[in-house]
Amino acid sequence: MPAAVGGRAADAPALAGVRAAGGVVRARRFRRAAVARLLGLGLIAPAVLAAPSAYAEEIFTSQAAAAGATDSTWIPAPAVPVAVCIVDTGNDANPDTTNVVARLAVDDGDGADLGATKHGTLMSMIAAAPYNQFGMVGIAPSIEVVSVRATRSGDGFTFADVLKGIDACRLWRMTYNIKVISLSLGAPNTGPLDRATEQAMGDAVDSARAAGMDVVAAAGNHPGVVDWPAAYEPVLAVGAADDTGTRCSFAAAGPQVDLWAPGCPQDVALPDGRAAWASGSSEATALTAAVLAQLRSLRPDLAVDGAEAVLRSNAYAQQAGSTLDADSAFRAAGLSDQLAHGHRSIPDLSPTTGASSLNAAEAPQPGSPSPPLVVARLPAATPPVMLPRMTTTKPRERLPRPLVRAVRVSHGLLTLIFKNKGKGIQAHVDLYTRKRGRAFPTVTRRLRVDGARLRTRFSGTLAEVSITYRDPKAIKGMSAPLSLHLQS
Repeated sequence: MPAAVGGRAADAPALAGVRAAGGVVRARRFRRAAVARLLGLGLIAPAVLAAPSAYAEEIFTSQAAAAGATDSTWIPAPAVPVAVCIVDTGNDANPDTTNVVARLAVDDGDGADLGATKHGTLMSMIAAAPYNQFGMVGIAPSIEVVSVRATRSGDGFTFADVLKGIDACRLWRMTYNIKVISLSLGAPNTGPLDRATEQAMGDAVDSARAAGMDVVAAAGNHPGVVDWPAAYEPVLAVGAADDTGTRCSFAAAGPQVDLWAPGCPQDVALPDGRAAWASGSSEATALTAAVLAQLRSLRPDLAVDGAEAVLRSNAYAQQAGSTLDADSAFRAAGLSDQLAHGHRSIPDLSPTTGASSLNAAEAPQPGSPSPPLVVARLPAATPPVMLPRMTTTKPRERLPRPLVRAVRVSHGLLTLIFKNKGKGIQAHVDLYTRKRGRAFPTVTRRLRVDGARLRTRFSGTLAEVSITYRDPKAIKGMSAPLSLHLQS
């Protein structure tokens, strides 16, 4: 995975080889790919080429043009904007991260970006950087970002901390209106996963989706099979393509890739505002997650599966495969008026004085063979995570949402009685407790209950109990979760 994970959860093995899926980042003097692309599409006048030399920020990026997002970039935020939760190396404050509304950390730190290349900060800029005469414009400036740092040192992640990062997104989803989780991270898929690892990550993804959040993950930066967790079927797996829709030379591929998006190169900025190029499936994932969040912001009635279906069924048919086309997706979702508003809102950059020199030779060519840069890697001696190929199954009837007749919390003892749990159905119960000095609750117990009553002890302050019903025979689908917010 492109993000790093640290620590070790009880009853769960460490995830080996987890790494950031970022790619090569190159500083450059001028950004010109977006201008050239838009001139070819007839979307802007050649006058833009004569913009003042003091002007650094473009009105949209080359990847926005390639993804059909030149108008959607400028759609204003609705009254209640949606947030994308980026689980990564953290986030640093700069003028292009003002849309970051929360900086959380799995170790209860300040959420600052500990990555040497500021991978998490870059992902948030690609997603939602505002137009402010600094750095770059994100693909969807109208959305908000919740950053969850899932690394403790900046040079690696553990499986346990990735799970905690996903759980943090789920826990704070109501506070920040989180609808999408972005995982620009992955571990190599070289064979069958051990059962505990597969079940723990599957449970985390399934619970997030059942709670109303899409989970988007990077396919990987290596020729070959798709990384884990992108290869898990319910995850929206994103591969990296160039601006023509051709698979990047470094990109992982396979039937698990749901969507391709611009990723070699992307037109970005460094945290200090300097223009740069970046390549990797991390970048393609952050872009896709942001477009998905914007779609759900403008169409709040779309649920997880419906929103993903809109993107997938309205994609370009390109050499790499189904490739993101935001314009077609938004029109199919009935957002033509919003796109027209966005088009009218594009700033007028008619030149005033001076001229900038644009050097096409400075831009790397699409599909550049440069190997992607690994942002965070566990020691090479650690055996890689093994992942089975996931297959699509026929949709199943869903179990009813859990109901409870009685809940009692007293002196570290929780008692509850299930009201509608059918015979043979299992209740999966997660206890979230807040320990002294911790910023937010974490999962401290995961229970599987076959009977109609649960009595269990806990330590710390019980903040939330999450309950889902599951059919051990897999005849019926998992229920939507019931979240009980408590104060012991």
